[in-house]
Amino acid sequence: MPGYGTGMTMGEVAAAIANAGIPAPSKEMPPATALDGKQGTSSEFARADHTHAARVQRTVVTTAADGTYLWAFARPIVCPAGKLPPITYMVEDTGSPAVVQIVGRAFTNDAAAGTDTHTAVTVKAQRSRVLPAVLLSLTALVNFDVFGGAASGVKVNLWAADPTQ
Repeated sequence: MPGYGTGMTMGEVAAAIANAGIPAPSKEMPPATALDGKQGTSSEFARADHTHAARVQRTVVTTAADGTYLWAFARPIVCPAGKLPPITYMVEDTGSPAVVQIVGRAFTNDAAAGTDTHTAVTVKAQRSRVLPAVLLSLTALVNFDVFGGAASGVKVNLWAADPTQ
């Protein structure tokens, strides 16, 4: 019953399908996400060599002597004007605990489009320090800085994502 009503054989039907440009199923697994998505070039089903854009950028960095690091994004992150891309971190260090904060952002504003294009952030890591062992008086806590200074040479994992809301 191949080619029902057409008088075509199964081979002729297969040839007609191939000539029509209908893609065949792929035998290969598509690659993992890439920084930006792209259209594949194969004519297999679902374009087996296509990629999906990674919506999260990530890197592992080591802070400078002053505890800072400038992270230039591999792909700019576009947000509605006034919104910030979500950025998070995790410290890999066996010393005293360290905290990381964003101390600077590089972005441009497109007032006509109502968007901000973020291209980089500067982060700073600081080490914590312990409270004095013996508190002679409460005045010892006045103006006590729990951060002992810059965390030099600390390995920091950073993630930045496109905003979803």
